[in-house]
Amino acid sequence: MNSADRLKRHRNARQGVTMFVALVLLAMFCGCDRGHEAPESAPLQIFVASSLTEVFEAFEARYETSNPGVDVVISAAGSQTLRLQIEEGAPADVFVSANMRHLQALVETGHLDDERHFASNALVGIVEGGNPLEISRFEDLVRAQRLVVGGPEVPVGSYTEMMFERVAVANPGLAAELRQRIVSRERNVRQVRAKVELGEADAAFVYRSDALNFEGVEVVAIPEAFQVRASYGLGLASQLKGARRARVEDFVALTMSAQGNEVLREHGFERDVL
Repeated sequence: MNSADRLKRHRNARQGVTMFVALVLLAMFCGCDRGHEAPESAPLQIFVASSLTEVFEAFEARYETSNPGVDVVISAAGSQTLRLQIEEGAPADVFVSANMRHLQALVETGHLDDERHFASNALVGIVEGGNPLEISRFEDLVRAQRLVVGGPEVPVGSYTEMMFERVAVANPGLAAELRQRIVSRERNVRQVRAKVELGEADAAFVYRSDALNFEGVEVVAIPEAFQVRASYGLGLASQLKGARRARVEDFVALTMSAQGNEVLREHGFERDVL
């Protein structure tokens, strides 16, 4: 082997060792940083089911008023969408889901510490404002030619399917007729409501909270025998610690307080399981 070849071989060996050391150090730094507390100035990231948008905007305003300098950011979407974002690394400090199943899945994967009951809701039927089809009872919903529900992966969609199953036990014909009228399955409850509000559907099934005090639609009550109660849950990110965890716990305490109960009732929710 000539001197040039020996020099080249020596240089390649040194580069290999350098790369190996760099990778080891990178792994060490990444490992140390996992679960590291976010900077003090970082906003609190609160992920909530879309039906809770106004509720948590009210909590945000109250908390920021009582805690000047603390920024709270509310991200609202379908529970299944938020779960996917968290699984892919979105920095959620708190996740509030319209279905306990999504919380439990994130606890199992270590993303959340635990899950706790947060609030309850109920289903209602809605029709277009002015009620042109004169639908006043649940059974009248067969007059609707365009019925919209949530997709099966969406909490409001799964609750609606549970309701259909109860209808089918008592009145199979009615359940079959209603299912035949489904023209769209949406990805969150706000999209379901919007279809009726915009005149793109004759009727839909949403949460009571989404129809309360909303002028664009009219409510059709669901008989108690068919009613399904939605259970909302809340979970905290497992990596929270120190001062940041204290702030997040403080925000959650507000949502669970007497003031929090008042906000929930104003928006059509209940604290206890219905």
